[in-house]
Amino acid sequence: MFTKITTTLFALVSLATLSSATITPTSPDGATVVKVGQEINALWTTDSTDGWNNVEIQLMTGDNFNMVPLATVASGIDGTTATSYSFVAPDVTPYSKIYFLQFSNAGNATALTWTTRFTIAGADGSTTEPTNSTVYSGTNVQWGTGTLLSAVSNSTTSSSSNSSSSATSPSAAASSQVSSAVASASDSATASSPASASASGSSAAAVSAASSTAAAAAASTTAAKSAAGRVEFGLGSTVVVGMMAVAALL
Repeated sequence: MFTKITTTLFALVSLATLSSATITPTSPDGATVVKVGQEINALWTTDSTDGWNNVEIQLMTGDNFNMVPLATVASGIDGTTATSYSFVAPDVTPYSKIYFLQFSNAGNATALTWTTRFTIAGADGSTTEPTNSTVYSGTNVQWGTGTLLSAVSNSTTSSSSNSSSSATSPSAAASSQVSSAVASASDSATASSPASASASGSSAAAVSAASSTAAAAAASTTAAKSAAGRVEFGLGSTVVVGMMAVAALL
């Protein structure tokens, strides 16, 4: 009887470990400063057993509990073999250390991971200090909410041949719904900038006019509905994601 219980517990722990496995972003980091028009190099460690074979990367801004997606810069990356992805830094406002990347796998909103905040500077190297600061777990974190002034370029490179890029904000809307759920679960949440939502929509319109197709729009809509359904997993999962956000972005 004891052996049977032990075996069952071991199996459950093993399943939990597999389901929570994530890739680990290593760049950009807090010391990274990228000028508009230069390449942002996303780097991460890979594990062939972690199951992250359909990775989506989003450019984000905002605070830890009210993250604002600006654009989806890549999707369909096999994170079990690829270790990097590069894209051209878009024009933003303000030029500051308030931007970060979010990684997800197959739209799974319960297993997200992030880089630390990095700086997008003007083409002349100009920057400003973050406009906000919040204490998380005893650490003062500087942050701000930026907006896009230009679309994310589709001229990108990756070590994975299965990757594709996109700057459409409709797919980013799925993560926006999840971020809103995290904000609701935290007493530390703050309101997102309406200007960010407007800029995200403008980014989508710009890219849609250039290269979007009906199929991409349909896929983005499906992703949004899927993310909305995942929010219904319950407050427990949402709080876990919130705690992960704090740990990752400090």
